[in-house]
Amino acid sequence: MLNEFKLFYYNCYLYYLSYRINNIKTIKDITHIIQNISFFNNNVTSDNIITILTDCFNKYPLSEENTRVISILQQNYEFTHNKEDYCCFILWISIIHSININHKLLL
Repeated sequence: MLNEFKLFYYNCYLYYLSYRINNIKTIKDITHIIQNISFFNNNVTSDNIITILTDCFNKYPLSEENTRVISILQQNYEFTHNKEDYCCFILWISIIHSININHKLLL
């Protein structure tokens, strides 16, 4: 029973993340998403964040337009060596990883 509740909670959280990611317009949106993941998960590492985001993208794939917006933000903030660069990089790596996983499933 407890595991079913945790799974339900996790799926609801993935849906919420998907909604937030699909509405990204600025770099602040990305940093708020990463901070939200860190807030709800104790002692979270980059690997945990990537796993959560990849699960989200596998369950709720991004549209091409949303991927393009995130790509442009990632290119604009690459090599700035600050929090925005880290958050954007983590999100972008998660997107690429989920695309690779989904591509292998289609073959």
